[in-house]
Amino acid sequence: MHSSTRSIVIPTSLLLLFSLNAFAGKNNIDYLNFSSQSQFKDFSSDLSGALGYKTLRPAEPLGLTGFDIGISANVSQLKHKQMGAVSNNASSSMDGVTLHLAKGMPLGLDIGVDYTTFPNSNLSTWSTNLNWAILEGSTVSPALGINGHYTQSNGISALDYKSYGLDFGVSKGLANLTPYASVGMIQSEVNPRENNRVSGVTLKKVNSTLAKLAVGVNINLAFMDVLVAYNQIGDVPTYSIKAGYRF
Repeated sequence: MHSSTRSIVIPTSLLLLFSLNAFAGKNNIDYLNFSSQSQFKDFSSDLSGALGYKTLRPAEPLGLTGFDIGISANVSQLKHKQMGAVSNNASSSMDGVTLHLAKGMPLGLDIGVDYTTFPNSNLSTWSTNLNWAILEGSTVSPALGINGHYTQSNGISALDYKSYGLDFGVSKGLANLTPYASVGMIQSEVNPRENNRVSGVTLKKVNSTLAKLAVGVNINLAFMDVLVAYNQIGDVPTYSIKAGYRF
């Protein structure tokens, strides 16, 4: 990559990653105040789209000695905008910072763990994932992989969120660029743990099955990697930039 491009990509990446805390939407989940089960269902769809596992790695396996370590900034645009029913500081987006760690294993397997926190919010999530490279790829052929993942909320008492899913991914290295794409499904569960504040409206657990797609590109700069990606889960798009090391 030319030095002029480097001088743009690297400062931009670092700015997005480390200044997100100052500008992120403040989406606490403090209580449940929904006028209907339908409204809670719309909220659950948005929450699942924002909290569900994001694909921020190519399908190409890391190899037995390989690691993928990084930090990403992620901005999810909510469709139904029902955060006002759970918080006094609601926003139309959920903006998170994720720490990523993945380790290569034998037989084309990679295992990973992600921790996401939402600055100025009481919400965080843990995710685990396992990727199996059906085809490891070469200089002339792409890598193909299957990725299973699980995510669970942390830090809130008003409700529980968890999801699991399966993606099919493809990636192909081109010089120092590795574009990738994946499609899959997520099964999510949002379970109310506190009583609804609206009298006469009892909220029930919402189970959702949502389509998931992702496209992105990993850029190797020799001394670090920068990845930009777009994920969509259900109706919620998420824009991400990740900086770290893939080796």
